Amino acid sequence: MPTMLEYFQTDDYNWSGLVLLIKRAGLEDLFQGKDTEYGPKFTFLGITNHSLRRYLYRTFLMGAIDPSELTEAKIMQLIERMDVETARKIILDCVIPHEALLLEDFPAGRKSTNAESVIGTGGKLYTMASGKKLWLYTFRDAYANVPEAGANRLHIVSPETKVTRDINAHNIQTRTGVVHSLQYDFTAAEF
Repeated sequence: MPTMLEYFQTDDYNWSGLVLLIKRAGLEDLFQGKDTEYGPKFTFLGITNHSLRRYLYRTFLMGAIDPSELTEAKIMQLIERMDVETARKIILDCVIPHEALLLEDFPAGRKSTNAESVIGTGGKLYTMASGKKLWLYTFRDAYANVPEAGANRLHIVSPETKVTRDINAHNIQTRTGVVHSLQYDFTAAEF
């Protein structure tokens, strides 16, 4: 079974920017299982190339170029120029340290119905490696008009930014932990 970093290196379409971001942040040891501060096994909310591309465009290039001009080479140049602390924060905001959690390990919950609070019932508030707090909960969709008979999905809510996102792919197991890939509409640093 590969380490998380080795897994990311097998899929350039989704993870090539993340691999470079990991290196820029100096976090290779974490993703290779050699880190004692946050590892050796952990859970990662996977930031895809789409999420990084959107963040880089909005942060560095908005209005300067047309989005279609944001080539892979330009993306890699922007990541290489990124401040190391910013790169670390983006990644560590998505790391649940010391726990390799599968979808089934996250507690069930319900989204908030209170306009004043984004945290609903159930679920669990996790402290990410960056110190940021995220509320995660699972919920089974309805299937054939039967409540909670459908797919079990993982939802993420940031109490700080009020951003709510879902996981696109669950339970990608590696030797160093579990990846839950964020949906393509997530923008890095959104939490």
